[in-house]
Amino acid sequence: MAFRILTILAVVALALSTWFLGIPGRYGRSQGPAARPARPGYYLADAVLTDYDRDGAPSIRVAAGRIDQIGGGEEVALHDIRVDYQAPGGGTWFMVGDLAHIEPGGKTIDVSGNVRLEGAEPAQAGSAVITSPQMSYDVADEVVRTSEDVRIEFAAQSLTAHGLIADLKSRRVRLESRVNGRFVP
Repeated sequence: MAFRILTILAVVALALSTWFLGIPGRYGRSQGPAARPARPGYYLADAVLTDYDRDGAPSIRVAAGRIDQIGGGEEVALHDIRVDYQAPGGGTWFMVGDLAHIEPGGKTIDVSGNVRLEGAEPAQAGSAVITSPQMSYDVADEVVRTSEDVRIEFAAQSLTAHGLIADLKSRRVRLESRVNGRFVP
């Protein structure tokens, strides 16, 4: 008889504790989906992304020390980035920076922090080096833009300006305002 009473008391205690602990808001339990922490996104280490032209030749290559998904969405952040662009005429451009963002669709790469854009022609010695705190690369138009201060160095020559548009395909650079240069013979 005592065994049956203990069993009934144990079942009642289990039912009461299950009901009590099941009340929302008790002991750190969340009160709905909005209170749950966001799931971590993906990340890639030492990743290389390559896009190809219509003929199947590599046209742009993006290398990053680390790629992080931002907030579980489609936007990603790239750390220690290098973008290599092969122009149709044979020239090569590369851009390096500390951090880049690629928004959904991958049409624009926004690079910031110690950004350097450098172009080289296979038939010429040396290359022009363009530095700025921030630059944006439009993948479809193959154009680099910035509204920040820029510095261009080529051999012993240097030029500063505010704002730049560089058409990588046609190898033309347009400085926007406050252009100032130093040319040493």
